[in-house]
Amino acid sequence: MELSKHKAHRNPAYLNWLRKQNCVVSGKKAQCAHHIRLGTNGGTGLKPSDYFCIPLTNEFHTTGPEALHIIGEETFLREFKLNPIELFVGYLTDYLAQRFEVLVARDSKPAKQALLDLITIIETESLKYKKQEKPKPKPKPKPTPKKDPKYEKAKKLKNERDKDLRQKLKVPSKDNEFYQIAKNVKRERERVLREKMKDNQSEALEKAKEANKVRQKEFRKKLAKKKKAKAKRSGK
Repeated sequence: MELSKHKAHRNPAYLNWLRKQNCVVSGKKAQCAHHIRLGTNGGTGLKPSDYFCIPLTNEFHTTGPEALHIIGEETFLREFKLNPIELFVGYLTDYLAQRFEVLVARDSKPAKQALLDLITIIETESLKYKKQEKPKPKPKPKPTPKKDPKYEKAKKLKNERDKDLRQKLKVPSKDNEFYQIAKNVKRERERVLREKMKDNQSEALEKAKEANKVRQKEFRKKLAKKKKAKAKRSGK
């Protein structure tokens, strides 16, 4: 079976384990797991299976001058002489041994077939592990607090008052006491507003008159000065 036709499995537990391994290039502790697309079931917009990953540091993954995402996957694998299939098989074998205590010996099978067999075993063991997990206990319901007689009495009284108020509000507007009060308040506010507007208008008018008088006075002074100056020039 070609890897391109293989199911794109998702296994977060395996990826977390893989990130704790050493980088395939530097040998330092890895920081990420890169999904290999070349020769696998990945493609444009298609993420490969989580089992087709290799551990890398950020330097060789994205940030360094020889990072995989900078020089390209094909060049990266050729430059560092990496065989993805052999790496997949090695990591999956170690994962089975550490996670599920399942030892798988390498035989004369082709690398791709060995890889697919390992994936099948991991998927089977993962399913068994999930079934063995104990379900989370349901949270206990919170005990209902005891009813306080005083609170219940006050609540009942409030409900009765609210009911009376709603009944009063249903009365036609002309006979409604609250409506008449609100109407009177509105009228009073409008009256006060009109008075303020009148006061403001009269005050503004007085200010305008005063300003006009000042302007006229200044204009007359300037005119008188011009006449005097003209008379002096004509007298000479």
